[in-house]
Amino acid sequence: MRNRLCFSTTAVAVCALTAFASADVIMDNIGSLDGSDLTGGIGASQDFDAYAAYDVVAMDAFSTDTSMNLDAASMVLGGWNGFAGLDGVTGFTVSIFSSMDAAGASIYGDVMAATFETADVNSDWTGEGFTLITFNLGGYELAAGDYYIGITPNNAYGDNGQTGAAISSIGNGAGVQANPGGGFGFGAYQETGVNYAYRLDGSAVPAPGALALLGLAGLARRRRRF
Repeated sequence: MRNRLCFSTTAVAVCALTAFASADVIMDNIGSLDGSDLTGGIGASQDFDAYAAYDVVAMDAFSTDTSMNLDAASMVLGGWNGFAGLDGVTGFTVSIFSSMDAAGASIYGDVMAATFETADVNSDWTGEGFTLITFNLGGYELAAGDYYIGITPNNAYGDNGQTGAAISSIGNGAGVQANPGGGFGFGAYQETGVNYAYRLDGSAVPAPGALALLGLAGLARRRRRF
């Protein structure tokens, strides 16, 4: 069953990238903020609105060997074919998939699908022709395992062209595009062999024993106050 989360515009507006500086990096295909780790290419990732057969998600693989609280997801966004910028994008979905088959059934994640009205734009990004955007995932708890992350702008093709994730030189070539409606003619999904410019930040979920120790430490501090 898909876990679909909704975040208000207000919640997104306060999620500056610097707020997650202390989090652990789960994956980072973005690299330098000057865009020097990008290849210049873009992998289509878009909810096309009226052209549902073409709805597509560009996603990349990541793994975690422990349960994580997910703090933030970032994407280097690009566009073409009439894309005029973020003002024409009406929303975003950050998805986590359990497999390629899951993405081939729906561009919205079967593990997590978090929808946002807007994105936080990183003003430190200087990569020409692209925009670095970030989303606050609010500490969503993800079990240990192997997954894919994909971010899809909701962007009406007739009004604002096409969007996608920048292609990066960082990664192990595990990129996949999924197009459940088959409009692009490559089937439900295809392994593209490239890296998509995503970043995922979080922190390890404390083990039960660690939680107990934290509780005892808090009790000790309270006792010292008397």
